[in-house]
Amino acid sequence: MTADDRRTSRSTIGGFCAYLGDPPEIIPENLPSLRGRDAVDSFYASTFAAIGMEVNVEVVSTEVYDEIAIVRSEQPVTVIAVADGTRTQAYFRELFVLRRTPDGWRIHKYMFSQNPAQA
Repeated sequence: MTADDRRTSRSTIGGFCAYLGDPPEIIPENLPSLRGRDAVDSFYASTFAAIGMEVNVEVVSTEVYDEIAIVRSEQPVTVIAVADGTRTQAYFRELFVLRRTPDGWRIHKYMFSQNPAQA
């Protein structure tokens, strides 16, 4: 995944979901875990219907073990409300577990949280 891919993946549902493995699992802050393509696609469809994001992913660490990679990122994010364009500053912390597939690295598990104190 290139830097341009990472930017695109956060700006559209299709961009993000294109990098999901099968079956994907996401672990959102303060919500139950979501497993499977339908649950994850539905979550992101409703998320991106309500907000947009301006973000440049800042990778903090990467560890690769044969067919598995663990990537941690932290970055400021501008969240934009679709309804009225209101812009809010946030700070995201993320953990990705990637699996190597014939199509390249795909997100197998994804966990995120926000830290308002760092926004």
